[in-house]
Amino acid sequence: MGNFTLPTTAYEKMKIIHRILKFIQKESISSAQLDHAIGVGREDLQLEVANDGSVSTDVLEKICARYPQLNPIWLITGKGEMLIDDYHEVGKAIENVESQDGIYNVIAGKDIEIQLLKEHIEGLNELIRVKNKLIEEYKNA
Repeated sequence: MGNFTLPTTAYEKMKIIHRILKFIQKESISSAQLDHAIGVGREDLQLEVANDGSVSTDVLEKICARYPQLNPIWLITGKGEMLIDDYHEVGKAIENVESQDGIYNVIAGKDIEIQLLKEHIEGLNELIRVKNKLIEEYKNA
């Protein structure tokens, strides 16, 4: 059996730095504006572009945090769409995770909800047992 390779898109063949450039072009901002927005040194991105360089994970994290509509999978791999359709939901999720105990509150809330549902099910099962007992007593009367 021969080797099988998945087809690649033009974006998958690009370096991350080039996908960042595509993104800022789509957003109609300059690389200097991006540098400022994510809080890195002036013209850092421009220098990386000029040297056809790589981008640090720190810069990638800052870009993803500042632009939640940007699909991080696309940014890193070139796969998928550049923008996330429902970026408002992504932004809310990021805010919850970034808050000190946001994710723990979500988990604790779900744990409480599960416990309440278990108790509700137990109560319904008890009602069924009582009704079945009443039906048996009615049949035997």
